[in-house]
Amino acid sequence: MTEQTDSGTAPNPAAAEPIGARGATGVGIASLVAAASGIVVLIIAAHTLTKAQNAEFLSFWGLIFFLFGIFGGLQNEATRTVHVALHRPSSPGRARGPRVVPAGLALGAGVAAVLLATARLWGPGTLGTRWGPLTAVVVVGVVAFAGHSAVAGALAGSGRWSTYSRLIGAEATVRLLLVAAVAVAGARTVGLEAASAGAAGTWLILAVVLRPLRQSFGLRADDTRRLFASRTAQAMLATAASSAFVVGFPVLLRLTTPTDAFAAAAPLILAVQLTRAPLLMPLVAYQGVAITYFLAHRDEGVRALLRLAAVILAVGLGGAGLAALLGPWLLSVFGGPGYDVAPLTLATLTFAASLLALLTLTGIAVLSVGSHRAYALGWLAATTVGIGILLLPATIDARAAASLMIGPVVGVAIHVAAIGRANRRGR
Repeated sequence: MTEQTDSGTAPNPAAAEPIGARGATGVGIASLVAAASGIVVLIIAAHTLTKAQNAEFLSFWGLIFFLFGIFGGLQNEATRTVHVALHRPSSPGRARGPRVVPAGLALGAGVAAVLLATARLWGPGTLGTRWGPLTAVVVVGVVAFAGHSAVAGALAGSGRWSTYSRLIGAEATVRLLLVAAVAVAGARTVGLEAASAGAAGTWLILAVVLRPLRQSFGLRADDTRRLFASRTAQAMLATAASSAFVVGFPVLLRLTTPTDAFAAAAPLILAVQLTRAPLLMPLVAYQGVAITYFLAHRDEGVRALLRLAAVILAVGLGGAGLAALLGPWLLSVFGGPGYDVAPLTLATLTFAASLLALLTLTGIAVLSVGSHRAYALGWLAATTVGIGILLLPATIDARAAASLMIGPVVGVAIHVAAIGRANRRGR
């Protein structure tokens, strides 16, 4: 089976692989661009802002990407349902599902409305004294990223991998360029925060020049509108929990740490972000690939997962050793003077990132076999355990490391059990 091309022709379900070598290479390059761009943005912020200002920026960065991460559930479900719709034999009496991009934008508008209505409850605590204008930035960014997620899911589900790669790479590149521009112009915290969120609308620009991206606006879900909304809501609930760990962790730290201690926590927060980027950023970019992979190999059950899990854990162990040796020096280079974190903490955070990556992978596998409730339960359990650990009486370094290590293990256990049950039932 040949890979589906950007022309929009549906592949023959009896003979195609989810992605070819060229498509995989493109997604890989896009993921590297995304990871590198994110790291450079953090470096620019560290060298442009004071430690206290950078702690504020990193908290906003965690919040906005926590909210963006919620729509990872929309992207994953759009990938799954579009892929199934294009591969399922047509039936004259079957009702047509909704177009996933307009449906995704509607979901984004709903989330934005809730955020706006409740801004007085969460804004001051997470955005500080300038929470009013920053709330507007967050709301606009959320709607824009809902469209990005729906488009990315539709492209991945239909096998338009080259266009998918361009979207992922362009969004991260635009963010870097905007942040660099406002930093050069002399803008400080609010300017960097607005630039970080503004890049979410990159897909609107690409729609003007990329025909395959425009064509994705017409792709439909395999499910009815009600079932699509229900499954997407469950997936978004799970990715809300996952985002709290994967990108929203600075916000959790801020909410569970005294103000004076958090103001001095920029080195630890930067270390958390930098140690997870090499594993998590590529995996996030490859989510669509992973879903189509598990859909093609679901008859293998847990065996299909073990091959990828072994690679992730091996990389995590090797990365932990390198982090202990080179991490303190790299952190001082990236952050500048005063950005000091103990080698053992850096090693622990790096291996914890591999456990988060494993939890992300098991979640994708569970979603691929249609176990939406188990997908959500695994992430909710991991996040609940992680937050519970953050509330314990200990140093901020110890709480952060233990939370990021133990929480994911609980979630992985739930996901693997669900995959085993689905395999026994022939799903």
